[in-house]
Parts: sequence; structure tokens; C-alpha cells
Amino acid sequence: MSSAAIPIGEWLVSLRQAANDLLNTSLRFEKAGAEEAGGGRGKRTGKGAAKGAAKGAGKAAAGKKSEPAAGEQHGAYIAVLGERNSMHLGLTTSADGCRALARGLLGMRSDEELSEHDAVDGVSEVMNIMAGKVKSTLSDRDHSLRLGMPIFMQQPIQVREGMERVQAEVMIGPVACTLMVFQMKQAA
Repeated sequence: MSSAAIPIGEWLVSLRQAANDLLNTSLRFEKAGAEEAGGGRGKRTGKGAAKGAAKGAGKAAAGKKSEPAAGEQHGAYIAVLGERNSMHLGLTTSADGCRALARGLLGMRSDEELSEHDAVDGVSEVMNIMAGKVKSTLSDRDHSLRLGMPIFMQQPIQVREGMERVQAEVMIGPVACTLMVFQMKQAA
């Protein structure tokens, strides 16, 4: 039985849900100040957070937020390949956002030392976990899906001719992130 190509928009929906699942299961951020009821995850804030929210992936913890600066995007990317699907998933944020995500994964406080190497490994593992969740969600549509290895880059991947990309601005805990899905455009 041959699998069908999964539309790029569905990959983004699955990636947003994976970010939400990760926030609710594996990431632990410090609680800062008074928070609203709801598990200490905070509330949606800002126009970008509301726009990129995906059932909780747009929720921000109270306190300091890590806003990505223009041109200072770091992140991890991973390929998800199958018989009829070839997608790349990505997560970018600022250097401070990368450290915050790594600390959240490791359950560290914001004042604890974190090496650059550990920050890179942490963000790569965050992307790997999210990609695994996407693969699991979409595997009933394409049983041949497999993950590549995460790659960390200190700049976002540029969309070139022949590439298609969709993205969403989300808050993962206190960290402003961009989730991306990109692929080569299908020949007509």
C-alpha cells in the first residue's frame, strides 16, 4: 500500500501540537511572580503569541520572555522522510531562547550555568522530540516516515527557489519561537 503526500499545512499543525505536548510534558520553566490558575503555564500574550497559539503552544509563562532579535535566529532542523513525503522541520529562536529551552528540558533554573555545547544539544533534543511526535502523529498516513539527525544552525535556513515554507510564531513557555516546515515544491 503506497502512502499519499501529506500537505505541508498539516505538518505545521502537527508541529504546533508537538510543541504544545512538549511544553506540557517535558519542559519545566521557573515560575515568576503571580500567575493565573491553569497549571502555572501562564497566559497568552501579545499579538504574535495569539496568532501562533496552538492549543497551548502559544502560552507564555509570567516573567522574562526571550524575544528573538532580527537576524539573530539560532535553531535546530530535522528531516522527516518517507516514500511520498520529504519535509524538514525547524525551530528557531534567539541565543537566549536556545539557552532557556535547554534549561527547561534539563529542569535547570535560569541562574544556573549552561555551556554553549549543552545549549546546542538541548535545543537539538527539543527538536528531535518534537519531530518524533510529528512522525508518530502522521505515521498512520505514511508508515514509511523516518527521522534524520537534528542539525543546529546559528541562522535560519533561507528559502530558495523551488522551496516552499510555512511557519508559525509561537511561545513555548517564556520563549518566543518560530516553527517551520519546508520542502521542495512538487513538479507540475
